[in-house]
Amino acid sequence: MNTQIIELVQINGIEGLSGIPTMIETVVSRVFFFDTDDTVLKFYKRDNTWWNTEMQNISGGPSRINFIRGEFDFNHFLNPPTYIALKIAEVRNGKVFLQNPKDSDDELVIVMRKEDVSKTLTHVLAGTPLSEDEYMIIGRSFASIKLKLPRHFLPQTDKNWYELMIVRAQDLSEWVRSENNFPPELAGQGLALFEKMLHENKAHFETIQYDSLNVCIDCNSENVLYSNGELRFLDAYPPKEEWRIGTFDVDIYRMGSDIAAFAGNDAYKAYQDGVNEVARNHLDPELENFYLLYSALIMAPYLVMRSKNDQSFQLKAEEYTTYLRGLLASIA
Repeated sequence: MNTQIIELVQINGIEGLSGIPTMIETVVSRVFFFDTDDTVLKFYKRDNTWWNTEMQNISGGPSRINFIRGEFDFNHFLNPPTYIALKIAEVRNGKVFLQNPKDSDDELVIVMRKEDVSKTLTHVLAGTPLSEDEYMIIGRSFASIKLKLPRHFLPQTDKNWYELMIVRAQDLSEWVRSENNFPPELAGQGLALFEKMLHENKAHFETIQYDSLNVCIDCNSENVLYSNGELRFLDAYPPKEEWRIGTFDVDIYRMGSDIAAFAGNDAYKAYQDGVNEVARNHLDPELENFYLLYSALIMAPYLVMRSKNDQSFQLKAEEYTTYLRGLLASIA
């Protein structure tokens, strides 16, 4: 990221957009909100060593271009009204302009329409209960979206599903144990059971080859908006290639885990009924608990992490941790 560009945007804004934006800094980007225009600009950092090493190298050149273009194309497919355009930022006479990019440009900027994040699925599920019909709508909608994802988003790999799950298991263990405020005994118990179930399904997972795998979405409830019977995704591009490919079940139970944790078992069953209306033949019910456990071990520590800096996540983190404990008890 060109620091001159960022400084100029903070001081003078962007030509063609109104006013001086508000900036939020994330792990991988700086995001500018132009409230008058309902426009958001996402600029990617170059110097995050952890991200460039552990996720994908976006320090510059082809790897940076491919990642940012891939993220925009993926999110635009899922949510075209929000993901508007891919531009580059240029400085002329001390002013920042957005231009159409050439293939070799890597100072890429994602232009988005501002969204109401109070409608994230997390907030919806934790708020006034939805009807069972609405949970069924969510299930039908998500299954339909999954079936429509084009395979050109699928990373190339020679690995079978077991080999890919081994990578995910390593990432999961590092993630769960990295959050110091997450109960260590729960982390240990959850990971031990997950690894046991993974080993028990090794022979089956080894039979699942590339042609049977699907495009995966980063579909946790913080990345999904829900209102008026419609699902829309935000920042749903998985940052690692190994997370962009999996069985159909992975994403279905990832969202299902969030629904079960926040809205209870009846809501989860209604969601699953909706999924089954559209994609029953794409699911393996015998692996339901395995994928629910995997999902909960991702999300519970995430909410604990968020609660350290945002009190509104405190109760959500407690609810999800309680759900994880119950899930472990029901499987054991």
